[in-house]
Amino acid sequence: MKLFKHVLLPTSSMALKKVNVLFDEQIIKISNSEIEIEEPHEEIDLAGRILLPGAIDPHCHIVSDNEPQAQITHISRLALLGGWTCMAELSYRNPQPIFDIREMNHLKSLIDASSYVAMPFWGNVEIENYPYHAESALELWTRGALGLAIFSPSPNDAITELSFDEIMDLFMDIYESDTAFTFQGWDQENHSKPSDDAQRDAIRKILRRMQENPIHIPRVNAWETIDFVNSISKRSDISFSINILNLMQFYETEVNSNVDFDFGTAEERQELLHLVRTNKLYTVSHNAGICDEKQEPLFACEAPDLMPYSYLWMLSELWKKRRVPLATVIKMVSENPAKRLGIYPEKGCIAVGSDADFVILDPTVNTIMPLNDHQEMELEGHIDSVWIKGEMAVENGEILERRGGYLPRMHTPRRRHNKRSWIS
Repeated sequence: MKLFKHVLLPTSSMALKKVNVLFDEQIIKISNSEIEIEEPHEEIDLAGRILLPGAIDPHCHIVSDNEPQAQITHISRLALLGGWTCMAELSYRNPQPIFDIREMNHLKSLIDASSYVAMPFWGNVEIENYPYHAESALELWTRGALGLAIFSPSPNDAITELSFDEIMDLFMDIYESDTAFTFQGWDQENHSKPSDDAQRDAIRKILRRMQENPIHIPRVNAWETIDFVNSISKRSDISFSINILNLMQFYETEVNSNVDFDFGTAEERQELLHLVRTNKLYTVSHNAGICDEKQEPLFACEAPDLMPYSYLWMLSELWKKRRVPLATVIKMVSENPAKRLGIYPEKGCIAVGSDADFVILDPTVNTIMPLNDHQEMELEGHIDSVWIKGEMAVENGEILERRGGYLPRMHTPRRRHNKRSWIS
């Protein structure tokens, strides 16, 4: 067991509260007074540093060949250095899509052998396996897949493209299971090429066909799409992510993204600022993977180079500089994705019984983040250490050990507008 003493936790107000935290692989006790322990333990005085949950990326796109171990290792190491203790794999180009348990177990073994962070993943649907495709999909769900990824068009020659009628049939076949879906694509019937308008029209078609299952859009690239999804999110359980590089560009940080974002008019930019402050920009993602210039914008990956800085960038630029509540930032990068992936409260949470996945932030030391053209940016704060399942995995920018591996989904995803939070 270990005991953090004199550590600060975020609250629902702008204040921080000083507590002591007793933990092993999970959190055992949190108290604002001394914790009496008779068993042997290690005491660690954090002297007013801030204790944050590990960040969670709801979808990276890493697996693109038959031997992805090196890519998993490389990207998960970068994630770990930045405090991203969990990242979900949503494969766009896996030559062995996750259609059944055999392929699921194969990918699990690769992740267990190479990942430095907790790593769940999304399953796929092979419509050519009719009438057994729904049965195979349900088995993936019951065995711990995050949900089912559906695409139109398909970005992968190994995955048969689903028509919208086939998608509707799939929704009907597994309606009672409350299976989660992620959808990416564009309306090919009414548009000749992918665009933001074509994506919105595809989302409309999905919503007309879906039942009550939760559905997530892994990347939107326009203010108008965000506004549309938010406008119908209370009637349909739909959520979305914005790429974190695009968010950096919105706040005038000089970084490159493979996909342009349409931030809209000056008035719409003000609306987007309001969404950030009010927890209505639901999740962010790196969409990290092996980049290819030929990728369609909706299925594009981004280089993972800034993953060691992105969590800290959000804390520095949103919380410290622009006074976005710390609780809101934590929800965006940790709690909301954990709820949506069905891994909350084990992940994305600092509460008794949760996994001891921590980021220790020193607010008194600054960090230099590299930018375009050999420029750099000073961020307020420094990640002292990163902990996974109660063990220190990173200290002062050095990885100490590999603590990652496959993570199954534990629960049905929480509804997007579920208001319960560990932050009080």
